[in-house]
Amino acid sequence: MSIAKSVSMHPKASQEEGVLVRVAIAFTAWAERWFPDAFVFVAIAVVVVALGAMLNGAPAFEVSKAFGNGFWSLITFTMQMAFVAIGGYVVATSAPAARLIRRLAAVPESGIGAVGLVAAISMLASLLNWGLSLIFGGLLVRALAARTDLKMDYRAAAAAAYLGLGATWAMGLSSSAAQLQANAASLPKSLLPITGVIPFSETIFLWQSMLITAVLLAISVVVAMWSAPGRPCRG
Repeated sequence: MSIAKSVSMHPKASQEEGVLVRVAIAFTAWAERWFPDAFVFVAIAVVVVALGAMLNGAPAFEVSKAFGNGFWSLITFTMQMAFVAIGGYVVATSAPAARLIRRLAAVPESGIGAVGLVAAISMLASLLNWGLSLIFGGLLVRALAARTDLKMDYRAAAAAAYLGLGATWAMGLSSSAAQLQANAASLPKSLLPITGVIPFSETIFLWQSMLITAVLLAISVVVAMWSAPGRPCRG
């Protein structure tokens, strides 16, 4: 159920939950109604680039051929990302992970604390694997929601579960950019002579990167807890 529909079932929510929540609900309702799927932007970009190439004098056959060759040149990197997602799912749904989730779900003593815990765990997990963060965070929210003694806003907790992918994953081991630059086989042949191979020691393991990650994690947890509505909602 969408956030906007969930709130519509609770007519007093917009009056009780504060300005920040009302603004968030308004933006969510607008996006759900008007914002197109990501594939639409991809399709438009392909058409625009193809038309630009043909207007510049390139034959239509050569444009389509270049698109096909360029797509398959990224297959190595595509498979790496696929295995990141698959590996993360396998780990997150394993028996040891399930036991860890149950233990973590028993820690919070308040709904706001539960949201903060979900935010922190999802971002820390994403530093190892963004696929792990997506699944593990969602399962943690479900375990917390099963606690009848915990007055947690389900919408805020669900949003916090995505913070790993939304905030810190690019700073971690499964960062697309870092992975791409660290492996010569993943880099497009035209880009390799320009940038060369850049190891993790010069990207995610720089002390500046780790400091930024720590600051971003702390601020994100604070924002998640501060923006969580005080009245619990399970819609």
